[in-house]
Formats: sequence, structure tokens, C-alpha cells
Amino acid sequence: MGTPMTTLSDQEIQRNMRAVAHAVAQQELEGLKVPEETVADLERVARGEIDTDEARRNIQRRFANDHILRR
Repeated sequence: MGTPMTTLSDQEIQRNMRAVAHAVAQQELEGLKVPEETVADLERVARGEIDTDEARRNIQRRFANDHILRR
């Protein structure tokens, strides 16, 4: 895996993980299911292991053949 993108305090990580959980819960309230791989990427961002650009690339790569993301 490599070194973390950012060194975060335990408090920052906890706050970020709550934000991810809330975002996922909001999607579920809207009737949507967030794929486990996407949640894992978001949690990695929350811990400072990857940046948001890498998470976005990962998500786009997984959904490259999905008609929703095509322009």
C-alpha cells in the first residue's frame, strides 16, 4: 500500500468516518445502495490512506461501463 497520504489524528479519523457513515446512510434513505468497494474507498480517504482524486478514479474505473457515467 505505501505511506499514508496525510497524517490524521484519531479524532479527525473518527470525524471523517462518521461523515462517511452519514453519507452512506443518506443514500440508503434515498433508496440507493452504495457499493461496498465505494464505501471502502471513502473509508480509506477518511483515514488519510488515499486522496479524493484516487478514490474518484477508483470509482470511475469500476463504473466505466455503466451508462450513467457515459457522456
